Amino acid sequence: MNSQDGKLEEKPIKKNLDKAIIIESDMEDDMLTFALDIIEKNSYYFKTISNQELAQKLKEEFENKYYPTWISIVGKSFGSKLNAQKGHYLCFKIENKTIILYKFH
Repeated sequence: MNSQDGKLEEKPIKKNLDKAIIIESDMEDDMLTFALDIIEKNSYYFKTISNQELAQKLKEEFENKYYPTWISIVGKSFGSKLNAQKGHYLCFKIENKTIILYKFH
């Protein structure tokens, strides 16, 4: 979520994800919580897991629970313009990673 002055809001989401910064999201709370739970479950490996492996894990978990087709992008510095299904978009930063997760129509 963006604040009105255009700066990112830093919000503690969960105990182990207090450094997560939601850049933009139109997901319902249950989906947002599910995404952050996946990150939290993999937090032990967060520094050693590759961006590709983390993206694949998010994609698989979301497709198992919320049906295909989900796209997940994990990286350090990138821009994007996406056509996501309404109510199914999340972009956030945690540590040195930016994560985008969205459902493609």
